[in-house]
This record gives sequence, C-alpha cells and structure tokens, in this order.
Amino acid sequence: MICSVGLLAGACANEDDELAFRDTTTGCNNCGNGSNSAKANGYPIDQLNLYGWPNDAGITVTAIKSPLGSSYTLRTSGQELGAWDTTTDTFVAVGEDLVGWTIKLYEEKAGLIEIEIVDYGTVPSLATDGPDVSIYELAYHNPKNYGELLPICPDPEEDGDDLIMATIVRGELYDDETKDITVNGEWITIACELNAVYKLKRLGYGPNQNFPGASAPATLDQRQATLRMITADYCGTGYSFTAFGTHVGWVNDAGTVPSAYGTAWADVEALWDEDGAICLSNPRLVSLGVVQNQCTLPLCTTQMAATVPHEWTTWSVP
Repeated sequence: MICSVGLLAGACANEDDELAFRDTTTGCNNCGNGSNSAKANGYPIDQLNLYGWPNDAGITVTAIKSPLGSSYTLRTSGQELGAWDTTTDTFVAVGEDLVGWTIKLYEEKAGLIEIEIVDYGTVPSLATDGPDVSIYELAYHNPKNYGELLPICPDPEEDGDDLIMATIVRGELYDDETKDITVNGEWITIACELNAVYKLKRLGYGPNQNFPGASAPATLDQRQATLRMITADYCGTGYSFTAFGTHVGWVNDAGTVPSAYGTAWADVEALWDEDGAICLSNPRLVSLGVVQNQCTLPLCTTQMAATVPHEWTTWSVP
C-alpha cells in the first residue's frame, strides 16, 4: 500500500494547481494550455458509464477482471471502485482489494483498452475533520507491448518521477467548457491528482462522502461554487483566469477549510457562490481589467462579506 503522507510531498494545500479545467481561448495570457483529463492511449477515459453506454470518446466499460482471469461488473461502493458479481448480487472485491485487477474498456477503432489498478492509498482531507480520500494509481497496457504499463494521468511537472494518482467520483459529470456539474448516477469521473475535481473532493465537497460535521454530502450548489472558485471562473461562464501552480488562500463559510495564508481584507480576492464570483477585488493571476473585459463585478466590501450569502472567501497571495 502507498503511504498517504508521501503522495503530496512538496505540494501546498492551498495552491490553485488547477489542471483539468484550463482554457486559453480568450482574454487570459499564461492561463494554461490544455486539459489534464485521464487518458489511455490517446482516448479520454475521465468519464465512464457503468451501465454500458459509451462516453463522448466512444469508450465503453465492459468488465473488471481479477488477476485469476474472472470477469465481473464494474461498480462503486461509496467512494471506492468495486467488482460486482451479478449472479450473487454481492461485491467480491472493493478498494484496496482491487490492486492487480484490470478494468476492460472497448473503443471501435482501438479495440480493447485494459487499465490496470496498480496501487491504492489514501490522502488526508484538506478540511478539518474531513474524511480521508481514497486514491488509485491507474495505468494502461501498451497495445504494442502488453507488458509495458503507461500511466493514464499525466505528470504536471513532466519530469517522469512523480507518482500520479487519481480519485473516483460517482454520480457527477464535470463539463470542461462551462464548469457546470451534472448529476447522473450511472457515471464515474476519474479525477487525476491536483486537478480541480480531485481538489474539490479533498476539500470535503465530494458527492459520495458526508460534508465534514454534517450527516449528508455538500449540496450541488456548494460543489458548484467550489469548482468555480478552484478554477477562478469569476464570470460563471466556464472561463478560468488561472494557471497551474498559482497560489490562493481560501476559507469556506462553514469554517471547515482554513487558509494557509493571511486573511487581511486588503488581499481579498473574491466571494463565491454557485454562479461564480459575487464580487472581485484582487484576481489571483491577471489584472482586474482583464476580467472586466468579460464581466463586470463589484469590488468586495466588508459589508458584503457580512450580509451576502456565499460559500467561499478567497485571498490573493502576494
């Protein structure tokens, strides 16, 4: 098993290491240049249907296979992947017990794509008293050399040395273009380490675990506000005014997520709800004028912070 402490060595808990949602189409220089969705041999597998429907890339889940060659149905149990036996209506393996198993996918042109579950671990929540988050190392078999395993998650530092893990989210789809969240229980999202959905889950906002101190998960609006905050989607249009490695301080309304940086009012970036930034004073990367070219937002005031409902307050880091 992988030690959870070592997985994020050197990573800052309050960095905006947003990878899965970046865009360079308009208005923002140096805001990233691509997607970090999980891929296998060039085919996106970050969203998979558990009931036989192909994803947007035409990828279909066919089975999950044990090291002994027995095939089962891929399902989830809570936040964990699971192998379901349809003849007995029971799980035969869940979570850590799936190390060494293979998820079998199919695409018309590529044929069989096999994803091996190489390792399993947990990382602590970024929220106070939040539940640990399970993570998987997933790799696909090179179709030209079956014995060669290639990671499905890219290395953000491109040095080839990092162990890139992914977490599983059941029941939600995350749109790269709009940043909208769609609820659909038939699907799983594979969120690679350090991307926006991975970070949303570590902040305690995943849909498959109770919100810290509560008896139910965060609401859809709470998760939507969190996704827009992480990705600096100020205007609520899906455009991200940020780049990998940009630092930002954050505190949520419930007080479960503390800021690793200062909270001086002069450094306040924005207040956030599900529609994006309610107000904006100090964008974390670009100038205020760059954002105003796309949308007009009022400056944040202490009165707004005290009276306007919001999920997050963020601070720009000097």
